[in-house]
Amino acid sequence: MRVAVTGGIAEGKSTVMGYLRSLGQSTASADEFAREVFQLDEVQEAISQRLGLKHHAPREEVRSAISGNPEIRRWLNTITHPRIFERIENSRADWIEVPLLFEACLQGSFDSIWVVTCGEIEQLSRLAARLGDEAAARKMMGTQLSTSIKIAFADEIIRTNLSEATVKSLVRQGIERESTK
Repeated sequence: MRVAVTGGIAEGKSTVMGYLRSLGQSTASADEFAREVFQLDEVQEAISQRLGLKHHAPREEVRSAISGNPEIRRWLNTITHPRIFERIENSRADWIEVPLLFEACLQGSFDSIWVVTCGEIEQLSRLAARLGDEAAARKMMGTQLSTSIKIAFADEIIRTNLSEATVKSLVRQGIERESTK
């Protein structure tokens, strides 16, 4: 059984993944795979050439370049996504955090989909606090498919705007349901 854990930025996916690990589940993260891919020499060389840099591109600089330019974001995706997808496919983990599951059309690679959400207002609040800028948070949220759309395709919805004990309980219950499928 392979389960994708998805949701919007700052909605609590990492927290849910931590609970899964603490309950003995094997986990992996597409974000970790993306960080590995980003550091590959051939990827860094391509990014540096595209952005006109004479050095390896810092993540913040690349994030800034793609946030304001959909063409560069699409180009970067063509360079990185196949390498990330390969790592996802080769992972032996049962639970894989895939923030852009639907955007990358990877839902067919999983037996079940969990969507983690805290609601749009709480998401904006969390992300604005993380970035220190509400306008930047809105802009970043706008680059992803709305979680309300992702929920329509969920096998399980984990709400993280509840108490920690409740969220942990929801994760435990979800694991039990997955084990009986």
